[in-house]
Amino acid sequence: MNKSIETQRGAVAIIVAASLVGLLGITALAVDVGHIFVARNQTQNAVDAAALRGASFLYSQGSMTPNFSASGPAVTNATNTVPLNTTVTANDTLTVQANYWKTLNPSAPTNEAAVMVTLTKQVKLYFAPIFGMQNTNVTASAVAVVQSPNTMGPGGINVPMTMGSCMYSQYWDSSSDEPINDPSTNQPYVFQIGSSYAYGAGGQLGGSCTTGQWTPLSSTQDNSDDTVQQCLYNGNRNTLKTGDSVWLQTGDQNNLYNLVNNCSASGNHSCEYATVPVVSSIVPGSEQSITAMACLHVLSATGGSGKYISVQMSKGCTPTNASGSGTSYGVVAPPRLAQ
Repeated sequence: MNKSIETQRGAVAIIVAASLVGLLGITALAVDVGHIFVARNQTQNAVDAAALRGASFLYSQGSMTPNFSASGPAVTNATNTVPLNTTVTANDTLTVQANYWKTLNPSAPTNEAAVMVTLTKQVKLYFAPIFGMQNTNVTASAVAVVQSPNTMGPGGINVPMTMGSCMYSQYWDSSSDEPINDPSTNQPYVFQIGSSYAYGAGGQLGGSCTTGQWTPLSSTQDNSDDTVQQCLYNGNRNTLKTGDSVWLQTGDQNNLYNLVNNCSASGNHSCEYATVPVVSSIVPGSEQSITAMACLHVLSATGGSGKYISVQMSKGCTPTNASGSGTSYGVVAPPRLAQ
């Protein structure tokens, strides 16, 4: 009887020992798998932040040509952002590329300027080394793109002056996405926008288009100068996108031009690069449809009998709260994660 009991005890000991090995393996799996998932999330967050940071440097103010250089600000800032969010060791592999998205990935659905960040990180395991597995790798990749927006959220339009598409076409080359240069200066034409200004005056390009008109940046009929002033201070109150209608005012007060001059290149520069809506026709006292968002370099503004804003077509306006994908008229939206 005693011998039988001892035999049973021995069997139980073997079973317990085998079970402990299994339990240890399960513990190792649970702890290390959890550790791998945490490392994977940290790595993804790091490359997401780096791609967004880098893409914000693809365009410099006043330029619509993205800088894809390996030593340029986009790649440099993306590279420097990764270690701010996760440790990067000699065993890890970090690659940062800037180019058009389809060049980086031929299967990309669109072809905006982009920054791609990929990090392969070696993760040290805690319990798995018992079974001969010291490390494993996790890889995360992110792509951030910069688009030409068709939507302006609140505050995105900082000068509430509409520009007629007729005038716009005289100063912007849509085939090359570039301003048209004045041959005498080899710089974009300087022209004037005002509610009664017509082409052909002051040595401008020929034509007979009315150039622009103040707007409350909404479709609501509103001829109050106070409303336009608030738009100058705070931008559009509601989201506007291509295809929406805006009201064109009937008034043309000196103080509005003086306020623009104060924030122009001749003033404190706060509206020197202005995003403005382009509309199909300039008809004061009517609603007009927005056809595009344009970028202007606002040089100065003059009240009195002249009442005009001196501008050049420009590139690389980066308004806040811009989104969507529209025609490239010199305005770029903040970067977004595309992958």
